[in-house]
Amino acid sequence: MPAARSPRGLILLLLLAATGGGLLLFGWARAPHPPDVLRIGLGPWIGYEPLVLARETGQLPPGVELVELGSTTEVLEALREGRIDGAGLTLDESLRLADSGTPHAIVAVLSDSRGGDALLGRPGTGSLAALAGQTVLVEDTAVGQLVLAAAFEIAGVPLSSVTVRRVQSSRLPIAWARGEAAGVVAFAPILQTLEAQGAEVLFSTREHPGLVLDVLVLREPERQPPGRLNALMAAWDAGVAGLARADEATVAMLARGMAVSPEEYRAALALVDLHDSRRGRAWLEGHPAPIEGVEDRIVRHLGPGAIGPARPRRYPVAAEPPR
Repeated sequence: MPAARSPRGLILLLLLAATGGGLLLFGWARAPHPPDVLRIGLGPWIGYEPLVLARETGQLPPGVELVELGSTTEVLEALREGRIDGAGLTLDESLRLADSGTPHAIVAVLSDSRGGDALLGRPGTGSLAALAGQTVLVEDTAVGQLVLAAAFEIAGVPLSSVTVRRVQSSRLPIAWARGEAAGVVAFAPILQTLEAQGAEVLFSTREHPGLVLDVLVLREPERQPPGRLNALMAAWDAGVAGLARADEATVAMLARGMAVSPEEYRAALALVDLHDSRRGRAWLEGHPAPIEGVEDRIVRHLGPGAIGPARPRRYPVAAEPPR
């Protein structure tokens, strides 16, 4: 059985609340970065848990380190500044990163949100149109904006009818509990927490597969030692398989790390379609590659001028086949 995992979500939330994020990130940013270590940044999202389980069970390859941060916003900042070498991101976040001038490559598609991202309203809201004239919370610079834009476009309601307030994901539950908005875009497991408090789902990726794809990106995949990335994807595959058969003790350990109950953790897992490395690589291959259609869809939802013509490179990687 894996060792007890530290409650990263709770610890990060408390530190961020106490310091505004500054002291925590200042100390971490000054930590030396060994040149032979591949640092991969992860935000608190259920779709990245196979990598966490691989680490907890000792299956990450040598020279690979996971850096867990409190929000995707922080992950993007760390990647831009070179404090990490790669990250788990949503495809739209990767597109924004390329548009901002940070070169990187997508090496694999990790998962597809199947209800793990949603727009919620206060109890009794009933429809997106009822949010008109009110405030909606989304995570700054992250996938929340895509979910919000897609929800309103599909419903035929002008996005301009609401006031969008951007906050970091660690503050979404706090702002919601304080009554600071009528709507909120959230992801699992924060999504389950808000639903338990009575929030009503108005739009979800359950009915819109392919809208939110999670990808693994690296700044310079070509510079990794031979076989390291294949071994990393083999560890990912082991984590995907391990989650599918995880016993209660393993789920309880992982749930503590996200500061949720085992029941909430399993419910969150059910809202994401985890891809093994072969399936994830298939998204990146071919002319055109299937992922190109999703990129076009994202650009259409976000509207003119939201994302420029720059695109991340594709560097497909899968686990080495069994010998």
